[in-house]
Amino acid sequence: MSLSFHPTYGLAAGVYTRDVSRALKSLRHIEASATRINRNGRSRIHIQPVGGCKSSGIGKDPGRDACNANRRSKSVLIDL
Repeated sequence: MSLSFHPTYGLAAGVYTRDVSRALKSLRHIEASATRINRNGRSRIHIQPVGGCKSSGIGKDPGRDACNANRRSKSVLIDL
């Protein structure tokens, strides 16, 4: 758990336990992009957004977060 709070790492995290409730509680405190409970390796869901938190990873790929990362918003104020 101590590495999960390191200011650099945040690409992926996993928790292994028989108590899923405890795993979910632990993952709430972990800052990582991809989190797993009782499994490792790649996800079968190819639309799951992956990327990193903190200094891990570069951007997001694929999914809605990837699209939003490439969007720019602009505010236009008009005085009529």
